[in-house]
Amino acid sequence: MTLIARLRTIPYLPLLTGLMVLRLVTASRAGLVPDESYYWLWAQHPALGYYDHPPMVAWWIAGFTALADFAPLVRLPFILSFLALSWLMYDTAKVLFSASVARRALLWLNACVLLSVGSVIATPDPPSVLMWACGLWALAKLHTTGKGWWWLVFGLFAGLGFEAKYTNLFLGVGVIAWMALDKDARRHLLTPWPYLGGLIAAAAMAPNLIWNAHHGWITFAKQFGRIEGSHFTAKYLIEFLISQPLLINPLIFVFVVTGVMMWWRNRHDTNLTLLIALPLPLLAYMLVHVFHDRIQGNWPAPVYPGLIVLAAAASETVTGKWLPRLRMWAAPLGIGLSVIALMYLALGNLGPSLAGAAGLSQGWKPLTETIVEKAAKLDADWIATTDYNTQGELAHAMGGNTFSPVPLVERERYGWPTYENILFRKRALIVVDASHSPDLAKCFNDLTDQGTVSRLKKPGKKSDFRLYTGRLKYVGCNLD
Repeated sequence: MTLIARLRTIPYLPLLTGLMVLRLVTASRAGLVPDESYYWLWAQHPALGYYDHPPMVAWWIAGFTALADFAPLVRLPFILSFLALSWLMYDTAKVLFSASVARRALLWLNACVLLSVGSVIATPDPPSVLMWACGLWALAKLHTTGKGWWWLVFGLFAGLGFEAKYTNLFLGVGVIAWMALDKDARRHLLTPWPYLGGLIAAAAMAPNLIWNAHHGWITFAKQFGRIEGSHFTAKYLIEFLISQPLLINPLIFVFVVTGVMMWWRNRHDTNLTLLIALPLPLLAYMLVHVFHDRIQGNWPAPVYPGLIVLAAAASETVTGKWLPRLRMWAAPLGIGLSVIALMYLALGNLGPSLAGAAGLSQGWKPLTETIVEKAAKLDADWIATTDYNTQGELAHAMGGNTFSPVPLVERERYGWPTYENILFRKRALIVVDASHSPDLAKCFNDLTDQGTVSRLKKPGKKSDFRLYTGRLKYVGCNLD
């Protein structure tokens, strides 16, 4: 079969191509948001682990920016991961159900607002989602073929998921839930394959485990201590229950619920059982967490692809008046919202001050140029920052500039030399986010107020920065 003939067999090819082109255009037009710049900073210092998260996000960025370093390449691997995700879910649905379910799953994956738009932003979530989807795909192959060596494939992706985000630990717990609900799945425990898969998972997890062991388990303390000491509260529950259907696509969510009900009526359907069991432990944890602290909308993202396959399968069985209509409108609604969101992000460098993620990406380059010029006029030898957002954005905008900033807050975030030992007696220009009020006198002598600058034409607390000059009192001083 020729390449053109193969391409013609891909469902919805013109639509999917158009969406991919739009993602690429958005990635090239929108400036990096602060979190992206922060992960870019990690990629300049490759390691097996970092304070906030496992290292895969930095590995992806480093791999694509090794030859040329500009924003579209920072984001390119995350956009391409959506292509891989699309194929994986198409094949998973086809293996478990039918070609028609696979086509709908592929279409609805692109109509999932969080996944479709989120793939443009360079964060740990796209790697996490992709590794979870790879694990689901391997289990679907295992379940339908009965070939035990698929446990090895699953183990590899489960372990790599740990290198993407610790959320993926729940994928392994999901397998336990699957075995608890499906007696046929438990038969694998009588073979060596699950245990060999576990060894492969452990080997894939080892790099970050070793790094953490040498760094006081700092990332584990950061991620697993989120609800420590928190009081019971119900104030975040409504937000969670509303946000998740909106982020997955409200109409698709209707069919997720339909799929759960369909499984409950026919719990002997082992294909549905797999899709129900895998997300259960993560969702159960979220329901515990939400009574102690806010759940960020993106946290449950790894289970979205499997839920979309479940929804697609359920949608094939619906009858009556309303559900078929909802099925018809699910894709137009989600794709329309995704297109609007992508176009809005692309306006970040074109229009007036914007809200949300588009606004977070605006004005950093001219702000950096202003700060560098100010430092030169004031005979400042170096630039100090007091929050990680500013540190990442200024560092990215400066590139190889002499005035590479030095962070003086949350130093545990930065595991690489900052060379302040040769700078601390020299004059610094200190950049302070207007929404923060650090005690600069704790670390600096000869403090002088040098006014305010803004990254947006319309000044505001979220876009203004106060500038000071001073001399660092001693190396290692921390403004926390």
